[in-house]
Amino acid sequence: YASTQLIYMKILKPTLIFLLICHSSLSGLTQKKLALIVAISTYPVNQRAWKNLSSYRDLQYIRAALIKNKFDSSNIAVLTNKNATKDAMIKSLDALIEKAALNDIVYFHFSGHGQQIQDSKTDGIFDEADGYDEALIPYDAKGKWDPVDYHGEKHFRDDLLGEKLNKLRIKVGVNGSVIAVIDACHSGTATRSLGKFRGVPEPCQQYGYQPNTTLDLSKNVSIGLLDKLGENMGSLVVFSGSSPNQLNKETKDDYGNGVGSLSYSFAKAISTLPANSNYQLLFEKVKATIQADEPTQIPMFEGNGALKVFSNQYIPLREIIRVVMPNNNVKNGFNDTTFIIDRGLYHNINIGTTLLIHKLDEKQVFTKAIVKEVNDFESLCVAEKKMPNTNSYEAKIDAISYGVIAASYYIKNKTNKVALEKQLNTFLQPQPFLTLNNNPDYTIIIEQEKDKYAINLIEKNDSIKYLTRLSKNDTLSQIDLDQILENIKHGMRVKYLRKMQDGGNLMKDVKVEIVPLKKSASTSELVFFSQDEFSLVITSNYENELYYTVLDLLPNNDVKVLIPDSLKLAENYSLKKGGSISIPIIVDETSLTGKEVLKVFFSPKALDLRASFEKNVTRRSPAKPLEKMLDDLFPKDKKTSTRAGTVKMDGIAIVTVGFTVRKR
Repeated sequence: YASTQLIYMKILKPTLIFLLICHSSLSGLTQKKLALIVAISTYPVNQRAWKNLSSYRDLQYIRAALIKNKFDSSNIAVLTNKNATKDAMIKSLDALIEKAALNDIVYFHFSGHGQQIQDSKTDGIFDEADGYDEALIPYDAKGKWDPVDYHGEKHFRDDLLGEKLNKLRIKVGVNGSVIAVIDACHSGTATRSLGKFRGVPEPCQQYGYQPNTTLDLSKNVSIGLLDKLGENMGSLVVFSGSSPNQLNKETKDDYGNGVGSLSYSFAKAISTLPANSNYQLLFEKVKATIQADEPTQIPMFEGNGALKVFSNQYIPLREIIRVVMPNNNVKNGFNDTTFIIDRGLYHNINIGTTLLIHKLDEKQVFTKAIVKEVNDFESLCVAEKKMPNTNSYEAKIDAISYGVIAASYYIKNKTNKVALEKQLNTFLQPQPFLTLNNNPDYTIIIEQEKDKYAINLIEKNDSIKYLTRLSKNDTLSQIDLDQILENIKHGMRVKYLRKMQDGGNLMKDVKVEIVPLKKSASTSELVFFSQDEFSLVITSNYENELYYTVLDLLPNNDVKVLIPDSLKLAENYSLKKGGSISIPIIVDETSLTGKEVLKVFFSPKALDLRASFEKNVTRRSPAKPLEKMLDDLFPKDKKTSTRAGTVKMDGIAIVTVGFTVRKR
């Protein structure tokens, strides 16, 4: 933690930890929206053997999100792969600076690898508290220092990036906006997981390099992006996809494809913000999306969170979900039961989501509908009855389908035990919710330990979910195979829970909050350390008795059922109207660093989710809809859809609160 704080002292100078910069632009002024996107998916193998990334998919998402926010496609410049050399990046940024004018909105995006490099007096400012610069990795940058022919000349250092961004800020002026999003990483620790990471833990440095960590504070050498540098410059907000000593992990989009965690969360967040939102709310949305998939990854935030996103130039989605009937329905193969809504995957709409259709401004339900096809921003829906185009309609979410239930695995066999690998594949490949992938959610490692074989099941967050050892001549028992599969399914259930959005028509009647015993030093989020105490306060104003259950979703993708506890029935936990309960909780010494989430479910009937998440627990009564859905997430065969059922939002409420755990 102390080293993290030391690294964050560098925030006063240009940094490469995922940036988002913006300032308000006044309405009525002449304004252009310009963008430069650098996306590098493949690097030359002789440069370092960098892993291939999913940056090309980042490009698609970011470009679509920018166009959705009124960027003209002709003003979006793109550099990809071999065209994204250091010189090409410099020339493109200079062209962007030349083209920018007062009041413009300018967006710069980088998706690719990042790395630390030893600080230099001749290449940038010798000002690093830890002795290292952060650097973007252009296509032609080598990853290793060579005493003869490579001293980091092609690394795109943070000092150089800061120089270019500050020139942009001067050009657009105080009423313009500069936005930069850097989806790369620069340091971290080694991992056993085969997941994709946007960088390497080893810095680029000469042999025997000793960082100079003593700075002369009397010299004003650190001119940073957060400094004003004159009244004619825009201000800066900094978003970091992870802390500087963490690797930036790739995640998956709603189709199960690899994508940059910051790129995807940023594109999704700016598409769902309500009107008059500030950067603090944007950060919360970005953080929630990243940590839904990677709870151990801790996004960071610096700057004035009260600034409006794009100021009055931000164009929010309408609060009313309007129904759009396609023109020439019959001619184009549509009919008057088919329509489109301007909500899609970025708004947590999936195939199977059900809608209630009203005539505009009328309370009575006209018909019901279901989402049949969906893309990033729109959904194609089919109603139960005809909808004459003489009326205007709006849609309201009735039941949310939480998307595809699927995971991937990969077997890394470090031995000559081919029979074990074949046995695992024979058992896992027929599972309808599992696929083989070299960027897996679960890695199975077969290793030799003296006269035995060790089989490790490792989740993407690098936690070991199952370990067994076999004699050389043995194969896995059916119990071992079942345990491996059950641990995979358990992790999938927890990830599914993390992505369940708050909602339900009882939301207005309940309140959940975390009350620390001591006031947190952080103003933007709750941060707890070992032995800290807090209370979970639950309040109900529902007319009748309301039951509650509490799940604790841990950073390592595990889950604890806090309520009901092991000694009581679910029926013991209820509140009457006006009732409130304060549940004391302590952060113990074994708590894991990362994002911890408490998810509270409310229902007029008692819910017991222990049977869904705890071993050797049998359900004592017929399953309610939510219980049954969590029990039956996984199809029995590949002919059955791998999409989860819908959750009816009437008669329940789902409320999520969370906090970050850090080591002292």
